Amino acid sequence: MYALRLFHDTLQPNATGWLQTQHTMIYVWKGTATINGAALPTDAAVYAQDVANLEAGAEGAALWRWEVVPEVAPLHLVNGLGAASALRMSRCIKMFEMAPTSRWLFRLDIIREAEGSTGLHCHPGSGIRCLLGGEFRTESEKGGSSESRHPGDAWYEEGAYPLVSTAPPGVKTTFLRGMLLPPEFLNYGETATWIERRPTAMLTASGEPRWKPYAQKVITLR
Repeated sequence: MYALRLFHDTLQPNATGWLQTQHTMIYVWKGTATINGAALPTDAAVYAQDVANLEAGAEGAALWRWEVVPEVAPLHLVNGLGAASALRMSRCIKMFEMAPTSRWLFRLDIIREAEGSTGLHCHPGSGIRCLLGGEFRTESEKGGSSESRHPGDAWYEEGAYPLVSTAPPGVKTTFLRGMLLPPEFLNYGETATWIERRPTAMLTASGEPRWKPYAQKVITLR
């Protein structure tokens, strides 16, 4: 089986580090970082394969990192002076028959300023969500639930299980999604299937789309 993991990494100002992992999405939550030669500001992300070389900017960097690995793989922590890693969540993906050499779409995207209830919905893939702002409660038809109130709080959604997500009255909630999807969804945007839904605006209060992709890659498992 294969697992989806979420790490939070920190690098002190100007610190360098590296890690090895098959497939990873790295998001810059705070500060700036250069990852495999690509300079990233705050609120930017990049996909890396096999090796990620990291260098923090003058103010340091806080990174959120999703990876897809065999369930038995060791923890992939950032190596380097002034670097630290913490595993925040790891979940085996049960929705698909995943095997070495199979191909999947690995995507990192964002949902911005969600309000009220989503209504019952499901997804064509599984993923770990990570709260950026606001509050969110999820309740699954399978009986599972989660409460997220602080930036960095994470929850898992096995896409085949319908669920409802709800923000408290007057609260706008923004969160990231590291997802694994069938590769045919490469050219599709938001992939939720709405079983029941209260209509919501497609734009935020500032006129930006509520859904935004950061990075995606069709990967081959090993």
